[in-house]
Amino acid sequence: DTTWHDVTVSDTVSLAGFDQYRWQAISLHGKAFFAFNSDVDRLHVWDGTTFRRVGLAAPSAAPTGANDGGVGTFSGTRYYRVRIATLSGTTVLLRSEPSDVLTFAPNGNDTGITVTKPTLPGEGETHWELEASVDNANFYRIARIVVATSTSTDTTDIAAGYAQTYPLSEDIGDYTLLGSPRYLTIDADRLVWAGSYEDEQLGSRVGWTPVRNADGVGNDERQELDTDPTVDLDGFEGGSITGLSSTTAGSFFAFKINHIYKLVRTGARSAAYDVVTISKDRGALHGSVISGVDQLGRPCIYFIDPNVGPCRFGSNGLEWCGSDIRESWNLKNLDATKVVCSGLYDPVTRQVQWNISTSGSNTPDLGITLQTDAVRSDENGTHRGWATWDGNRVKALCMCLYSDNIETGAARSRVLRPFIGLEGLGLVHLCDTGTTDNGVAYTTHVVSKPYVLQTIMSRMKVMAGKLMAKAVSGASIAVKVTRDFGVESSTPRTVTMTPTASETQVMALIDDLAMSEATVVQFDFIDVAPSTTTRWELNQLALTQTREGSN
Repeated sequence: DTTWHDVTVSDTVSLAGFDQYRWQAISLHGKAFFAFNSDVDRLHVWDGTTFRRVGLAAPSAAPTGANDGGVGTFSGTRYYRVRIATLSGTTVLLRSEPSDVLTFAPNGNDTGITVTKPTLPGEGETHWELEASVDNANFYRIARIVVATSTSTDTTDIAAGYAQTYPLSEDIGDYTLLGSPRYLTIDADRLVWAGSYEDEQLGSRVGWTPVRNADGVGNDERQELDTDPTVDLDGFEGGSITGLSSTTAGSFFAFKINHIYKLVRTGARSAAYDVVTISKDRGALHGSVISGVDQLGRPCIYFIDPNVGPCRFGSNGLEWCGSDIRESWNLKNLDATKVVCSGLYDPVTRQVQWNISTSGSNTPDLGITLQTDAVRSDENGTHRGWATWDGNRVKALCMCLYSDNIETGAARSRVLRPFIGLEGLGLVHLCDTGTTDNGVAYTTHVVSKPYVLQTIMSRMKVMAGKLMAKAVSGASIAVKVTRDFGVESSTPRTVTMTPTASETQVMALIDDLAMSEATVVQFDFIDVAPSTTTRWELNQLALTQTREGSN
């Protein structure tokens, strides 16, 4: 809804090691599923009302039985077991696996058998279901009783049996619980999970639930074992899974530290996915796998390989796209003890934004951002579009997109903005809106890439410039030129974006933007003063320059 709520987590959360930093969450069918390490080997979910364990655990013991004490001829050995269920009205939302079986031979002198439920697990169940059989093979649901009632009496004649009157129970294994996975994604209207916090043997396993319209109830909170709902990706080879992607072009991807797999739907109920090995030389860091688009708007997966840095997989196959920022990537700290990497794709700005920990830091302190529509691919690889960022924003332990009107108490906007979580401050920040950082006006400083006139053997002189920028009343910036990576910088020149008439773009002449004897030049664009009211946008800087000779 549109208000904030305190949420009580149902089990004790582990804060050891990386655990507190590696929660994963995904939304499906109006629920939010959470993968984290707790004292119970179960996936968790927020269902709109309660934060609880996914699914329902079976009763831990068989029911008990007794002759009902009436006068009759009730005879024939019967078999009973119990499931628990959660109902909303008459609709069954969740169901458990069955309990152990009670075998009961009536004395033949009474009218029935009174069955008493076992101790129930107490996971929000509203009813218990009594299942009966005459052969201990085919069970039928003969009663559904509210949990406040402890007993149910079976008076069905042995000759008639249960098949003609009652529905056949589901197979054992159809309501198998989901354990405590490390990663989650959504595909084909089903929940997909990978890895395990509790069982190292499942570190390379990917599993999935039935689709929503499959037979049964609570389909996004169970597994059907007779459909082979898991696949192991090369066992221990390459280590455990480090990430799952969203579905892209009909498939999703699973990553290890140096392996990549593509999972493709088979269209079959059993063994629903085929696995295609993409690479055993490339892989992904935890927190780096991001679904986005390439420079042509085609869907692709971005990720950070621990050895070579940023990569992507899309229409052109597997590509390395980090060659332009090797110097920045070489600062990485893969041994960070908290968070090595966080990231997201922002469709509004068309940017892949990663934050990485560098030497000496255990949390992110450097932002590497790819402007996807500026990327160019050729026979030599993928280049351009990169920028590095600093400031509080790059310290994000976690990032996601959410509605920009989160604080208004109104219906949620469809305009999504980046949200980041920071250590120490204990705050969640809404980015890319307004002109302040937590109430403090920020100062923007943009430094361009280095430019060379012809070769580094040539020297140039910059004499003047002309700036085209969006017309914004009251906005102004300072522009300066720096030569040879900091050997010398010009005096900053102030440029105003205030329009003189009704123009939408301002053309501002900078006639004293002077620098000589330059082999390489860079340009700085700096807020003249922190502003709480204006934002500026630059479109082009043109220069008057001359060649001064060769070195």
